[in-house]
Amino acid sequence: MDSKKKEVLTLAVLIAILPPIWAVASPYLGNTVGPIALIAAGIYGTNGNKFEDAHKIALGYLAGDIWALICTLVMAHTPFNADLTLFCLLAVLGFLVVIISMRIPHIIHMPSWLAGWAIGMLTMNLDKTTPVMSLTVQIAVAMLVGVYYVGALLDKIHRIWNGKK
Repeated sequence: MDSKKKEVLTLAVLIAILPPIWAVASPYLGNTVGPIALIAAGIYGTNGNKFEDAHKIALGYLAGDIWALICTLVMAHTPFNADLTLFCLLAVLGFLVVIISMRIPHIIHMPSWLAGWAIGMLTMNLDKTTPVMSLTVQIAVAMLVGVYYVGALLDKIHRIWNGKK
C-alpha cells in the first residue's frame, strides 16, 4: 500500500473511532453538548494541526464561551430594547476580541475566540432548560475535548501510525 493510501485509511479509522467514543460517552459524563467537540476540532485542524497552537486555540474557545455567557446574562436582564442591546454587545465585544487578540496573538487565537463565542451563543439560545452556568461549563469541556482529544491526540496517533514526527 502506498503511503498516501495508508495516511487516508489510518485517518479514516481514527475518525471512525475516537470522535464516536466521545459522542457516546459525553452524555454519560454529564455533557449534553458533546458535538461541539467536533466543531472545535475543525479550527484546530484548519490551523494545520499545530500542537504548539493548541493552548492558544483552547484559550480562544474559553474566552468565546465567557463572551457568550456575558451576552446571555446581559440579554436576560436588559431593561433596554433587546435589538439595540444585542447590537451594542456584539459591537463592543467583537471590537474587544480583535484588539485583545491582535495585541497578544501568542496567547490567544482570534478565530477560535470568535467561533467559541458564536458556538456558545447559539447553544445558550437554543437550550433554555439547562442552567446557564452548567451549560457554560459543558460547552467549555466540549471545546477542550475538541482541541486536545479529537484534534491533537488524534493527529498525534495518526502521525505515529504513519511514521511521522
